[in-house]
Amino acid sequence: MIGLPRSLTQGLAAVLLLGCLTSDALLEGEGYFCGFVGNTMSCGSPERDAAMAAAMLTPAEARSISCPPLYVGQQREPEFGEVLPIPESTTFAIRTPDPALAARVSDAWGRIERWLAAHASATLRKLRFGAEPERLAQWEHYAGRRLPDDLYASYLRHNGAAGNLGDGFRLPGGYGLLEINDIDYINMSKCQSLVLAGDLADADPEHGTWHGSLLPTGTDASGHDLFVEPRTGRVGEATFGERVRYDGPMGFPSHAAMLEALAAALESGAAMGGSYPTVTGSCELRWAAEPAPLPGGCAGEPRPTPTPTPTPTPQPPTHAEKRATGCLPARRAVVVRTPRAAVTAEVNATWRRIERWLARHAPATYTSLRPPATPLAIARAEAAMGARFPDDLRASLLRHDGASDWGFSFPPVYTSMSVRGIRRDWQANCDITLDDPELSPYWWHGRLIPFGYDVTGGNLFVDPDTGRTGSFHSEDGLHTGDGDIWPSYLALLKVTARALERGEPVRGWQPRVEKDRLDWRYKD
Repeated sequence: MIGLPRSLTQGLAAVLLLGCLTSDALLEGEGYFCGFVGNTMSCGSPERDAAMAAAMLTPAEARSISCPPLYVGQQREPEFGEVLPIPESTTFAIRTPDPALAARVSDAWGRIERWLAAHASATLRKLRFGAEPERLAQWEHYAGRRLPDDLYASYLRHNGAAGNLGDGFRLPGGYGLLEINDIDYINMSKCQSLVLAGDLADADPEHGTWHGSLLPTGTDASGHDLFVEPRTGRVGEATFGERVRYDGPMGFPSHAAMLEALAAALESGAAMGGSYPTVTGSCELRWAAEPAPLPGGCAGEPRPTPTPTPTPTPQPPTHAEKRATGCLPARRAVVVRTPRAAVTAEVNATWRRIERWLARHAPATYTSLRPPATPLAIARAEAAMGARFPDDLRASLLRHDGASDWGFSFPPVYTSMSVRGIRRDWQANCDITLDDPELSPYWWHGRLIPFGYDVTGGNLFVDPDTGRTGSFHSEDGLHTGDGDIWPSYLALLKVTARALERGEPVRGWQPRVEKDRLDWRYKD
């Protein structure tokens, strides 16, 4: 993923392929694309959305297990998933952990650090510096829960480890040491699985597969997680699809007890959780099924404490930088244009083929086609966007001003857009680009004209400079590879008509009808 501004990444859409749901609307063994935007999901049709909503936990049930709710279709509640700025005047109550527990944690970490300095200095350098007390207080405030005192003290010493999900410092079992922010990341993933599964019996911190109150502290990024149960402070293990365990190889009465056992295993070379401490040739701590001699030459010191440096004040983009994005077009007069007669005839002939097929085989999709757009509406959109629509797109809009929600879509999942929708999505993409002009041109450019949208926030677009189409995805920007390009909007329209008439796939996507609605399914 490219580096995107926080305003965008907070609402990225993750696309999941869901199948085998026990519902008449979701046939067993078939896959469906369901898009997530924040805490709201959609599976591409009202029938599938209704089936998903019936199968999963309700928002009230999700809250009862300390998990954030998921909403389907239009069931969204604005306050969930919304990231609000922290007012500058906000202060958080900083607390002091229990002195006896803090001393145990400090002593255990001191032993661990000394052993690493003598035998695995590369791993020592990957331990992060401690979290600021203000950061922990902020996390507890917004999470609405309190870290056990020994875990709190541990984060003050080391806020996890560097690497992917803390894999720079591995505990027995391959668990990377998570930083404080990763608690929410892992917990959200596990909570989504619970909510989608729809079985409250699985949401039990003692005997279930997970519970939203549990605090992930380590992960192997493959479905195995280490956690702390906050009521008792016990350390347990969770494996995807299995019951949580407190009596497994890494089960301990507390986080402090786990750190003490870790220190003892390193110092003695004894097994911990069934694994022995070893050191690689690159001076990194690892765990193995059999003990092995430690290599020499791996002594070293931890990273020096960083010297705070003033944070440079970000400079707002210049007017010239904004203009270069194509999203600040010069003021233009509203000019009504007529597409070339030959293009109009070809577009209308192609639409008649699509309309005939839809009327016979997918009447619900046929009725989703909107009446023609007015030439003036198109002209106003062009003036606002600083664009000139290609004649084939203009002629198409003068035939049908897109389709209603869940209506006619181009393969694989892009609903035909109205003039109003085109202007809305163009402006939304441009607003983000104007905030950070460096995103242009690889993320979005104002010359592009969206004409199809999907449930993940993506678009099909046409580039008026070349006439070619492409696709846009909010998580990584513009796609112009072989799977996304058509020579023109009309070429895509013709391919769609031919696929409907002949039942042929379009780049692997087969037209199908379900409850009088056109759908596209991937054919292996």
